[in-house]
Amino acid sequence: MEFEMLAFKVTFGAYLGAAVLYLADFWTDRPAAARWATALAWLGLLSNTAALGARIAVTGRLPLANLYEYGLCFAWGLMLGYLLLQLKIRVRGLGVFAALIGFLVIALISMLPWETGALMPALRSSWLTYHVLTAIVAYSAFALSFAGAVLYLIASGDSPLFAGLRRRLPDREVLDRLVYQAVVIGLPFQTLLIVTGAIWAQYAWGAYWSWDPKETWSLITWLVYAAYVHARFMLGWRGRPAAYLAVAGFIVVMFTFVGVTFLMSGQHSYV
Repeated sequence: MEFEMLAFKVTFGAYLGAAVLYLADFWTDRPAAARWATALAWLGLLSNTAALGARIAVTGRLPLANLYEYGLCFAWGLMLGYLLLQLKIRVRGLGVFAALIGFLVIALISMLPWETGALMPALRSSWLTYHVLTAIVAYSAFALSFAGAVLYLIASGDSPLFAGLRRRLPDREVLDRLVYQAVVIGLPFQTLLIVTGAIWAQYAWGAYWSWDPKETWSLITWLVYAAYVHARFMLGWRGRPAAYLAVAGFIVVMFTFVGVTFLMSGQHSYV
Protein backbone atom coordinates (compact mmCIF):
# COMPACT_ATOMS: atom_id res chain seq x y z
CA MET A 1 0.00 0.00 0.00
CA GLU A 2 2.88 2.39 0.75
CA PHE A 3 4.35 1.77 -2.71
CA GLU A 4 0.98 2.48 -4.32
CA MET A 5 0.70 5.76 -2.40
CA LEU A 6 4.21 6.77 -3.51
CA ALA A 7 3.41 5.91 -7.13
CA PHE A 8 0.14 7.83 -6.87
CA LYS A 9 1.92 10.94 -5.55
CA VAL A 10 4.49 10.77 -8.36
CA THR A 11 1.64 10.46 -10.88
CA PHE A 12 -0.10 13.47 -9.34
CA GLY A 13 3.04 15.62 -9.54
CA ALA A 14 4.10 14.42 -12.99
CA TYR A 15 0.74 15.08 -14.62
CA LEU A 16 0.54 18.52 -12.97
CA GLY A 17 4.06 19.39 -14.08
CA ALA A 18 3.36 18.15 -17.60
CA ALA A 19 0.20 20.29 -17.81
CA VAL A 20 2.04 23.41 -16.63
CA LEU A 21 4.96 22.92 -19.02
CA TYR A 22 2.73 22.08 -21.97
CA LEU A 23 0.79 25.26 -21.25
CA ALA A 24 4.05 27.26 -21.06
CA ASP A 25 5.05 25.99 -24.50
CA PHE A 26 1.57 26.51 -25.92
CA TRP A 27 1.22 30.07 -24.61
CA THR A 28 4.77 31.40 -24.91
CA ASP A 29 6.29 29.22 -27.68
CA ARG A 30 8.96 27.37 -25.68
CA PRO A 31 9.68 24.01 -27.37
CA ALA A 32 12.10 23.04 -24.58
CA ALA A 33 9.19 23.21 -22.14
CA ALA A 34 7.21 20.83 -24.36
CA ARG A 35 10.08 18.31 -24.36
CA TRP A 36 10.25 18.38 -20.56
CA ALA A 37 6.48 18.14 -20.41
CA THR A 38 6.52 15.01 -22.56
CA ALA A 39 9.18 13.49 -20.32
CA LEU A 40 7.00 14.19 -17.29
CA ALA A 41 3.97 12.76 -19.07
CA TRP A 42 5.88 9.51 -19.68
CA LEU A 43 7.01 9.51 -16.04
CA GLY A 44 3.41 10.02 -14.94
CA LEU A 45 2.25 7.17 -17.16
CA LEU A 46 4.91 4.85 -15.70
CA SER A 47 4.03 5.76 -12.12
CA ASN A 48 0.32 5.49 -12.97
CA THR A 49 1.05 1.98 -14.26
CA ALA A 50 2.99 1.19 -11.07
CA ALA A 51 0.06 2.36 -8.92
CA LEU A 52 -2.31 0.13 -10.87
CA GLY A 53 0.12 -2.78 -10.62
CA ALA A 54 0.43 -2.32 -6.87
CA ARG A 55 -3.35 -2.30 -6.50
CA ILE A 56 -3.60 -5.53 -8.53
CA ALA A 57 -0.88 -7.16 -6.42
CA VAL A 58 -2.69 -6.29 -3.19
CA THR A 59 -6.23 -7.16 -4.26
CA GLY A 60 -5.54 -10.04 -6.66
CA ARG A 61 -7.99 -8.57 -9.19
CA LEU A 62 -8.22 -5.85 -11.80
CA PRO A 63 -8.69 -2.39 -10.23
CA LEU A 64 -12.23 -1.78 -11.46
CA ALA A 65 -14.32 -1.90 -8.29
CA ASN A 66 -14.89 1.78 -7.42
CA LEU A 67 -14.46 5.33 -8.65
CA TYR A 68 -10.94 5.62 -7.23
CA GLU A 69 -9.75 2.56 -9.15
CA TYR A 70 -11.61 3.51 -12.29
CA GLY A 71 -10.13 7.01 -12.12
CA LEU A 72 -6.63 5.52 -12.03
CA CYS A 73 -7.49 3.48 -15.13
CA PHE A 74 -9.12 6.41 -16.92
CA ALA A 75 -6.10 8.70 -16.39
CA TRP A 76 -3.79 5.87 -17.49
CA GLY A 77 -5.79 5.20 -20.66
CA LEU A 78 -5.97 8.89 -21.56
CA MET A 79 -2.23 9.50 -21.15
CA LEU A 80 -1.33 6.29 -22.97
CA GLY A 81 -3.59 7.27 -25.88
CA TYR A 82 -2.16 10.78 -26.03
CA LEU A 83 1.49 9.69 -25.88
CA LEU A 84 1.00 7.01 -28.53
CA LEU A 85 -0.75 9.57 -30.73
CA GLN A 86 2.14 11.99 -30.22
CA LEU A 87 4.57 9.35 -31.50
CA LYS A 88 2.59 9.27 -34.76
CA ILE A 89 1.59 12.90 -35.21
CA ARG A 90 2.52 15.94 -33.16
CA VAL A 91 -0.42 18.22 -32.50
CA ARG A 92 0.76 21.22 -30.57
CA GLY A 93 -1.47 22.12 -27.67
CA LEU A 94 -3.05 18.67 -27.37
CA GLY A 95 -0.80 17.82 -24.42
CA VAL A 96 -2.19 20.74 -22.41
CA PHE A 97 -5.62 19.17 -22.34
CA ALA A 98 -4.50 15.54 -22.05
CA ALA A 99 -2.22 16.26 -19.09
CA LEU A 100 -4.70 18.65 -17.45
CA ILE A 101 -7.61 16.21 -17.68
CA GLY A 102 -5.36 13.40 -16.41
CA PHE A 103 -4.26 15.57 -13.49
CA LEU A 104 -7.81 16.64 -12.64
CA VAL A 105 -8.97 13.02 -12.58
CA ILE A 106 -6.07 12.07 -10.28
CA ALA A 107 -6.78 15.11 -8.08
CA LEU A 108 -10.45 14.12 -7.84
CA ILE A 109 -9.82 10.52 -6.83
CA SER A 110 -7.17 11.61 -4.30
CA MET A 111 -10.11 12.75 -2.18
CA LEU A 112 -11.84 9.35 -2.35
CA PRO A 113 -11.34 6.30 -0.09
CA TRP A 114 -8.25 4.21 -0.87
CA GLU A 115 -9.24 1.13 1.08
CA THR A 116 -9.23 -2.27 -0.58
CA GLY A 117 -11.63 -5.04 0.32
CA ALA A 118 -13.66 -7.93 -0.97
CA LEU A 119 -15.87 -7.22 -3.96
CA MET A 120 -19.58 -6.97 -3.32
CA PRO A 121 -21.60 -9.70 -5.10
CA ALA A 122 -22.82 -7.38 -7.89
CA LEU A 123 -19.20 -6.72 -8.94
CA ARG A 124 -18.12 -10.36 -9.12
CA SER A 125 -18.63 -10.78 -12.83
CA SER A 126 -16.28 -10.92 -15.78
CA TRP A 127 -18.76 -8.69 -17.59
CA LEU A 128 -17.82 -5.89 -15.22
CA THR A 129 -14.25 -6.15 -16.50
CA TYR A 130 -15.37 -5.88 -20.12
CA HIS A 131 -17.76 -3.06 -19.21
CA VAL A 132 -15.15 -0.89 -17.49
CA LEU A 133 -12.38 -1.58 -20.02
CA THR A 134 -14.61 -0.44 -22.87
CA ALA A 135 -15.46 2.68 -20.83
CA ILE A 136 -11.76 3.49 -20.43
CA VAL A 137 -11.15 3.31 -24.18
CA ALA A 138 -14.33 5.24 -25.04
CA TYR A 139 -13.82 8.02 -22.52
CA SER A 140 -10.12 8.39 -23.36
CA ALA A 141 -10.94 8.76 -27.05
CA PHE A 142 -13.68 11.28 -26.26
CA ALA A 143 -11.23 13.27 -24.12
CA LEU A 144 -8.84 13.53 -27.07
CA SER A 145 -11.72 14.55 -29.34
CA PHE A 146 -12.57 17.29 -26.83
CA ALA A 147 -8.97 18.53 -26.83
CA GLY A 148 -8.88 18.61 -30.61
CA ALA A 149 -12.24 20.39 -30.75
CA VAL A 150 -11.11 23.15 -28.36
CA LEU A 151 -7.94 23.64 -30.40
CA TYR A 152 -10.04 23.85 -33.56
CA LEU A 153 -12.24 26.52 -32.01
CA ILE A 154 -9.14 28.51 -31.04
CA ALA A 155 -7.62 28.08 -34.51
CA SER A 156 -10.79 29.15 -36.30
CA GLY A 157 -11.63 32.08 -34.04
CA ASP A 158 -10.71 35.73 -34.38
CA SER A 159 -10.12 36.76 -30.78
CA PRO A 160 -6.91 38.83 -30.45
CA LEU A 161 -6.24 37.00 -27.15
CA PHE A 162 -5.36 33.85 -29.10
CA ALA A 163 -3.65 35.48 -32.07
CA GLY A 164 -0.23 34.14 -31.10
CA LEU A 165 -1.59 30.68 -30.42
CA ARG A 166 -3.28 30.41 -33.79
CA ARG A 167 0.07 30.78 -35.56
CA ARG A 168 1.41 27.76 -33.68
CA LEU A 169 -1.55 25.45 -34.16
CA PRO A 170 -1.80 22.81 -36.90
CA ASP A 171 -3.99 23.36 -39.93
CA ARG A 172 -7.68 23.38 -39.08
CA GLU A 173 -8.32 20.40 -41.35
CA VAL A 174 -5.83 18.37 -39.31
CA LEU A 175 -7.63 19.26 -36.08
CA ASP A 176 -11.07 18.60 -37.57
CA ARG A 177 -9.90 15.17 -38.76
CA LEU A 178 -8.39 14.41 -35.35
CA VAL A 179 -11.71 15.14 -33.63
CA TYR A 180 -13.57 12.92 -36.09
CA GLN A 181 -11.13 10.02 -35.84
CA ALA A 182 -11.21 10.11 -32.04
CA VAL A 183 -15.02 10.02 -32.04
CA VAL A 184 -15.02 7.16 -34.56
CA ILE A 185 -12.81 5.19 -32.18
CA GLY A 186 -14.78 6.11 -29.07
CA LEU A 187 -18.32 5.53 -30.33
CA PRO A 188 -18.04 1.75 -30.98
CA PHE A 189 -16.50 1.31 -27.52
CA GLN A 190 -19.32 3.40 -26.03
CA THR A 191 -21.71 0.99 -27.76
CA LEU A 192 -19.86 -1.97 -26.25
CA LEU A 193 -19.93 -0.20 -22.87
CA ILE A 194 -23.73 -0.11 -22.99
CA VAL A 195 -24.06 -3.69 -24.24
CA THR A 196 -21.67 -5.18 -21.69
CA GLY A 197 -23.24 -3.05 -18.98
CA ALA A 198 -26.68 -4.44 -19.84
CA ILE A 199 -25.40 -8.01 -19.67
CA TRP A 200 -23.70 -7.28 -16.35
CA ALA A 201 -26.92 -5.69 -15.04
CA GLN A 202 -28.85 -8.82 -15.95
CA TYR A 203 -26.29 -10.92 -14.06
CA ALA A 204 -26.20 -8.59 -11.04
CA TRP A 205 -29.79 -7.35 -10.71
CA GLY A 206 -31.89 -9.54 -12.99
CA ALA A 207 -32.72 -6.86 -15.59
CA TYR A 208 -30.85 -5.70 -18.69
CA TRP A 209 -32.03 -2.10 -18.31
CA SER A 210 -33.63 -0.27 -15.40
CA TRP A 211 -33.11 3.42 -16.34
CA ASP A 212 -30.57 3.80 -13.57
CA PRO A 213 -29.01 7.33 -13.80
CA LYS A 214 -25.65 5.95 -14.96
CA GLU A 215 -27.37 3.84 -17.63
CA THR A 216 -29.45 6.80 -18.78
CA TRP A 217 -26.50 9.17 -19.04
CA SER A 218 -24.38 6.54 -20.80
CA LEU A 219 -27.15 6.35 -23.38
CA ILE A 220 -27.26 10.16 -23.62
CA THR A 221 -23.49 10.14 -24.21
CA TRP A 222 -23.95 7.61 -27.01
CA LEU A 223 -26.71 9.70 -28.58
CA VAL A 224 -24.60 12.88 -28.59
CA TYR A 225 -21.66 11.22 -30.34
CA ALA A 226 -23.96 9.31 -32.69
CA ALA A 227 -25.49 12.70 -33.55
CA TYR A 228 -21.96 13.99 -34.27
CA VAL A 229 -21.29 11.14 -36.73
CA HIS A 230 -24.75 11.50 -38.30
CA ALA A 231 -24.38 15.26 -38.69
CA ARG A 232 -20.97 14.85 -40.29
CA PHE A 233 -22.07 12.28 -42.85
CA MET A 234 -25.69 13.22 -43.51
CA LEU A 235 -25.66 16.99 -42.96
CA GLY A 236 -22.08 17.71 -43.98
CA TRP A 237 -21.12 19.25 -40.64
CA ARG A 238 -17.47 20.21 -40.45
CA GLY A 239 -15.49 22.79 -38.54
CA ARG A 240 -17.01 24.83 -35.72
CA PRO A 241 -20.50 23.22 -35.51
CA ALA A 242 -18.94 19.77 -35.28
CA ALA A 243 -16.36 21.00 -32.78
CA TYR A 244 -19.07 22.48 -30.54
CA LEU A 245 -20.90 19.14 -30.60
CA ALA A 246 -17.70 17.28 -29.66
CA VAL A 247 -17.18 19.68 -26.72
CA ALA A 248 -20.78 19.15 -25.61
CA GLY A 249 -20.27 15.40 -25.83
CA PHE A 250 -17.32 15.45 -23.47
CA ILE A 251 -19.23 17.62 -20.99
CA VAL A 252 -21.83 14.85 -20.95
CA VAL A 253 -19.06 12.26 -20.52
CA MET A 254 -17.68 14.03 -17.45
CA PHE A 255 -21.15 14.43 -15.97
CA THR A 256 -21.72 10.71 -16.50
CA PHE A 257 -18.34 9.92 -14.91
CA VAL A 258 -18.47 12.33 -11.96
CA GLY A 259 -21.77 14.16 -11.71
CA VAL A 260 -24.03 11.12 -11.74
CA THR A 261 -21.90 9.43 -9.08
CA PHE A 262 -22.10 12.29 -6.61
CA LEU A 263 -25.43 13.93 -7.49
CA MET A 264 -27.69 10.97 -8.23
CA SER A 265 -28.25 7.76 -6.32
CA GLY A 266 -28.50 4.46 -8.16
CA GLN A 267 -27.23 0.95 -8.55
CA HIS A 268 -23.88 2.21 -9.88
CA SER A 269 -22.96 4.12 -6.70
CA TYR A 270 -19.62 2.46 -5.94
CA VAL A 271 -17.49 5.34 -4.64
